[in-house]
Amino acid sequence: MPEEHKTDPESSEAAKKEDLKDIPLHSLKMTQLIELDACTRCGECLSWCPVYDQDAKEAIIPRRKVIDFLKIAKAQQGFLAKIMRNEKISEPLKAILGRIFRYHKITKAEIDDFVQNLYECSTCGQCEVVCPAHIETVMLWEELRRVIVQAGYGPLEAQKALVKSVKAFDNPWQQPRAARTKWARRAKKDGLIQDLPREIRKTKAKVLLFFGCTASYDVNVKQVAINTINILEALNIDYGILGSEEKCCASVLLRMGDPEHQRVFKENIDLFNSLGIETLISSCSGCFKTIMQDYPRVAPLNFEVLHTVEFLTRLLKQGKLRFPHPVNRTVTFHDPCHLGRATGGFDAPRMIMEAIPGLKLVEMPRNREYSRCCGAGGGLKAGYPDIQNKMAQMRVREAEETGAEYLVSCCPFCFQGLNVGVNAVESQLIMKDMSSLVAESLLGYDVFQKADEATAVKAREKEGQSSSPQESRPDTPAAAETGKHDDERAAKKAERERKRTERRTARQKSVPEGSETGPAAATETEAVAEAGDGTDRAAAGVDPKAAKKAERERRRAERRAAAGKEDKLPTAVAHETLEEETSTLATEASPIGTTEASVTDTVNTATDSPADKNMERERKRAEKRAAREKEKAARRAARDKT
Repeated sequence: MPEEHKTDPESSEAAKKEDLKDIPLHSLKMTQLIELDACTRCGECLSWCPVYDQDAKEAIIPRRKVIDFLKIAKAQQGFLAKIMRNEKISEPLKAILGRIFRYHKITKAEIDDFVQNLYECSTCGQCEVVCPAHIETVMLWEELRRVIVQAGYGPLEAQKALVKSVKAFDNPWQQPRAARTKWARRAKKDGLIQDLPREIRKTKAKVLLFFGCTASYDVNVKQVAINTINILEALNIDYGILGSEEKCCASVLLRMGDPEHQRVFKENIDLFNSLGIETLISSCSGCFKTIMQDYPRVAPLNFEVLHTVEFLTRLLKQGKLRFPHPVNRTVTFHDPCHLGRATGGFDAPRMIMEAIPGLKLVEMPRNREYSRCCGAGGGLKAGYPDIQNKMAQMRVREAEETGAEYLVSCCPFCFQGLNVGVNAVESQLIMKDMSSLVAESLLGYDVFQKADEATAVKAREKEGQSSSPQESRPDTPAAAETGKHDDERAAKKAERERKRTERRTARQKSVPEGSETGPAAATETEAVAEAGDGTDRAAAGVDPKAAKKAERERRRAERRAAAGKEDKLPTAVAHETLEEETSTLATEASPIGTTEASVTDTVNTATDSPADKNMERERKRAEKRAAREKEKAARRAARDKT
């Protein structure tokens, strides 16, 4: 007996111990089973696959995936496999049949290899475009992933984190839903938007703007959401957002093969249908494709689904959208896979760019249905980040050859993925979303550039305000008032507190030692302060309970005055205010012609009470802090000069 046949029983026993689960072929559609058999193995897809360009393995191209899957399916559920699994048939007979028909029992390692190759794909659909047999490969790969996950073999470990995050947080970013509109609050604070977008639950609207997870949580892609808001506001569109109620469209779950996507689909469909909207628009091509094409397979939609670019194109055709301001730039456009090949949205973005005055579009060699994928979709970036990086670099190099200034797309995923390539090759290209061009031509300026310029001006002013008093400190109160403060309101408040304390101190010093009552103009608080015990308080004509309350108020006032609000002011301002206070106190408390020495004596004389001592200590601390800040400023100035 040949040696190879002797090892068959042992291999069979080892395979039994692995206890491999069968892939549920029955859950595949009949058309998909036919497509698996329809593949001619011609290899046309090989020359077009963007992943194969970076990782030239035969196992990852479509034809090989088909062959390997059929091999696994036949080994587990073919006619011969059923015979070999029949317990009524003796093992010797099984061995003979196995040798005759060359039966091969699939191992766990072989299944794992297939799973790795199946997920090494961006599901871009390029193979579907060039397939001579017209096999719908994208849906086929998604269904194969689904049955693989159902059998317990997928997805990849790195991709499981995305799936878990969507199930736990309703987004793949592991962020709470409450933080979904945090970008809007921040944008309003920074002056990037005028008002917060209206929530559709509070005010009914015809159009629902669905942002998607990437534009909501990724700070590097915030321009997509912000520019879209500014565009809709400028056009007076009756729109609303879901706010914290918005959750992931579940595209991630679908692409990874997780069956939970159907539950999320149904929940979102019920929510959308309950709003009474006419149109749902999304700037994310992945969300758009999922809601438009994949949602109706679960339940019908009572509204129209458009990509934001398609919505704007409609307004352009209706004459409701005009571009009054030119954008004098040369751009090249990257077609997102989900907007382009998946839904046929090639013309809408180009119509928008052609309508913007001054904008010049130069096409890359591979455009429209042959556009090269950036690698950001299909879970490829999570599972194989190095391959995605190389794919993005290749696309960026292709864009650079056009001589364009901007690389434009209309998908947050593409924006994110292509930025990886721009940074990797240190390209001079500037990555832009289509919404940036529309907003700039519509408004006449780039809101981000304008905000950056405003921030830079404030920073220069602040730097000048903090350095000017240190370089030439004013000697008089009048001169000090001419200095610029970062916070005038706080400085004025500190000045008022200083004057109150000064007046109280002067009145206290004017009372003879041992006097039981204060001057006629003294307040109730001051009278209490002068009275030492209960007899003195009675002599002062003050109610004991009121006296205690007044005493507490007096102490609080002295502590506030002692602090002088110095800690709430910038250090330079606090020091400046302190010097102003000292000078003012000396001027007001001393007669004309008082010398510097007498001024110091006057200030020192006002430190007899505990509160005044606290004031003095705080003054000295402030002086020390100001001195340290002055030294730091001097060192910075010296470094700047060098």
